[in-house]
Amino acid sequence: MQFIPYRNLRNEPATVRKQLSSEGELVVTNGGKPFALMIDIPENENVDEILLMASRIRAQMAIRSIRSNARKNGTNKLTDDQINEVIQKTREDRE
Repeated sequence: MQFIPYRNLRNEPATVRKQLSSEGELVVTNGGKPFALMIDIPENENVDEILLMASRIRAQMAIRSIRSNARKNGTNKLTDDQINEVIQKTREDRE
């Protein structure tokens, strides 16, 4: 996977487009830190399907993060009754 600085995207868009076409994907960086992923979309590809798949990947990453945090703080060991108590208390606090 190729990394490109944001300034290349701004200053040399044609070069970046050719690079994206040949590489398939590019990671855009700002100050050396990745902040965006560019994916080449072939002519006959359905953009909506690609966006849906990207959304699913983001959801999977969020779930993995939630599970990891639960293991770190011990909430993964709560019983169903304990979980229901927390839910009930939260609902009461909202009222």
